Amino acid sequence: MIPEKFRRGKYAGNKWGGKFLRAPDIFFTILEKGKDKLVELGRVVDVKFGIKTGVNEFFYIDEEVQKKWKIEKNFLKPVIKSPRECASIIINLKNLKYNLFMCHKSKSELKGTIALKYIEWGEKQKTKGGVLWSKVPSVSGRSRWYDLGEYKKECFLWPRVHNDSHRIYECHIYAADTFSLLYPKYNYEITGAILNSTLLWFCKELYGRKVLGEGGLSSLGVDLIKIETLNPKKLKKNDKLIKYFQKMKIREIGNIFEELGLDPSKPIREQEPKPLPDRAELDKIIFDELGLTEEERKEVYWAVAELVKQRLEKARSLRR
Repeated sequence: MIPEKFRRGKYAGNKWGGKFLRAPDIFFTILEKGKDKLVELGRVVDVKFGIKTGVNEFFYIDEEVQKKWKIEKNFLKPVIKSPRECASIIINLKNLKYNLFMCHKSKSELKGTIALKYIEWGEKQKTKGGVLWSKVPSVSGRSRWYDLGEYKKECFLWPRVHNDSHRIYECHIYAADTFSLLYPKYNYEITGAILNSTLLWFCKELYGRKVLGEGGLSSLGVDLIKIETLNPKKLKKNDKLIKYFQKMKIREIGNIFEELGLDPSKPIREQEPKPLPDRAELDKIIFDELGLTEEERKEVYWAVAELVKQRLEKARSLRR
């Protein structure tokens, strides 16, 4: 006998090891109920890479380096390098550890600046392999090796490794290549709300590439564009959704168990989910659109919490 979920499923180059073999039944219920409302994430956002500098030692300027060089501030731009630097969806610039050396001027235009002296110093430095920084392959192809270029910064940041929390950052600054950049094709705020919903969190767990040493889930661009998500067009201009997203994005986002009011030390399904108020209201709008029953909504919460718990426990057991 073919299990019911395999009869419903349709192979289209997807990840059998994740999406179909590990997926709980509620996933297929969501697919069935939302068949005319769900789309792949790649149809909702354009996905780009964060900045790959080629020589991090030169381009990332921390407080110690800046004390030494005193580079002009107009050549230093805020950059987020790691998800550990921010616990909320909105990025607090005060918590960032680095600025990015960002210069689009020629050397002749930089005459008399500390920035020029810094560039000239950088041109004499070598990698551990003995290659001049300016000759590193990913750097030397630029018209000016020290010019990182520009890109549109109004996007959302998807960390390439997730642990037990889910924060898709609202971004208006530069971001390192530890993130994928998501540029919404529709309403910015509604897309952000959907990206930070528990539904997206649940689907993310099924599409992750692999579990890393500490239990982190790797999600690359080729994975995340396939994730099912609610089509923002179905929500149109939803003032309530935007209202609750505004509340959620300024607070610290906890781990899955804190967000859903569950105790990871106890069996997940023996507990009543008690999501934080703003998350509960945001999720309700999305669940309503999909037509999920109260019991099915609990199943989503239980399922995502169990998937995260299993992933982390497996990592701990392997370490032992």
